[in-house]
Amino acid sequence: MLFTLFGDYVFPVGGEIWLGSLVAIGRALGMSEVAVRSAVARLGRERWVAARKHGARSFYRLAPKGRALIEEGTQRIYHGDGRVWDGTWCLLSYSIPESKRALRDRMRKQLAWLGFGQLASGTYLAPRDVSPQVLQLAERLGAGAFAKTFSARGCGATDDARIVRQCWDLGRIACAYQRFVRHYAPLYTRDVRRHAEARLEDADAFRTRLALTHDFRRFPFIDPDLPRQLLPAAWPGTRARELFDAYHALLTDGALRFFSACAPSSSG
Repeated sequence: MLFTLFGDYVFPVGGEIWLGSLVAIGRALGMSEVAVRSAVARLGRERWVAARKHGARSFYRLAPKGRALIEEGTQRIYHGDGRVWDGTWCLLSYSIPESKRALRDRMRKQLAWLGFGQLASGTYLAPRDVSPQVLQLAERLGAGAFAKTFSARGCGATDDARIVRQCWDLGRIACAYQRFVRHYAPLYTRDVRRHAEARLEDADAFRTRLALTHDFRRFPFIDPDLPRQLLPAAWPGTRARELFDAYHALLTDGALRFFSACAPSSSG
């Protein structure tokens, strides 16, 4: 939740936030001060955020590692790929020795974030050219010597729909989108009415927008953002994105007012 807070409120204005403001916001979300301080300390130890002291106060901003993840995530969440697929796959092949199993596991987990699905052992496909990103990832993890990328197209009896079924569990992804819609569609209907009647409190808008964004941020970890040509008819991800965009826009003004009241110095 703190990562969502940094990504959605602190980072867009290039700012930092006082720890006391984080505690106040956490309190509004039902989190204890101890829990907030512990979470912030953990983000600091893992170098997602960086601290700055000003007198007795501690201020936090995203560290380079955190900024990189937020920038990538923001692109995936708020701006779809939008391009028509030309039938070309990005193919990744790597062979990491058994003695480096931990490295292999880290690599596999982060490939999903880039939209890769596993075609065979050590062979992964993504529906768009992400070769610069994946080679950068391999270098960062110390696996650059083991990774190679290619542009590939199916031919002969190779069927793209069959490749999709082999690489991704679209049924599981569809169920996750359906759960999102079932949860948020009634809340959206309620808040459209509350907004029209000027009964939507800023604190409620902030809490709901943070939860909405936090839940939607999970999808880039499981959904490769396949081109429309490769998706089943009536794909529930389309409805989920439409709902997210509309609900997020409805809540934004009130949520920003609440955040500014809690953290007036966040853009310093």
